Amino acid sequence: MEQFEKAVLTGNATWWQMQLPSGSVIFGENKAKMLGYSEEMFKTYKDFMKLVHPEDNEKAMQAMRDHMAGKTEVYETIYRIKNKDGKYIKFYDCGQIIKKEGDELTIMGFVMKVLNDQDIFEQMKNFKDLIISGNPSVVDLVAKIK
Repeated sequence: MEQFEKAVLTGNATWWQMQLPSGSVIFGENKAKMLGYSEEMFKTYKDFMKLVHPEDNEKAMQAMRDHMAGKTEVYETIYRIKNKDGKYIKFYDCGQIIKKEGDELTIMGFVMKVLNDQDIFEQMKNFKDLIISGNPSVVDLVAKIK
């Protein structure tokens, strides 16, 4: 996985995987680095959500609920999250369910730091195309690694 991250993802992007209903997460080291925290601080998605800007929190959670309910093919959202210095950084986050067994879900995704607001939609499109639209998609490739 480390080789994948170095080859495909830059310092502004990383991967994540979440198990439900436990909420446990694993993720590439870039996420914690971009925020300035240690990886050990984040054991469940709730640890990340505590840092999401209050105005963006419900929108991000609803995007995940919509995907889990089958209303959207992909989980996709933009949110601001507080870094260790107390400043908010904007991220584009996308993912999808890769495994479902009864009530247990595995959701895998990718998150990208938005570099500026001027070309945010172009950045999102390019990143989403890289991750999801390939044949096979990066999501499929990483799922096989895990």
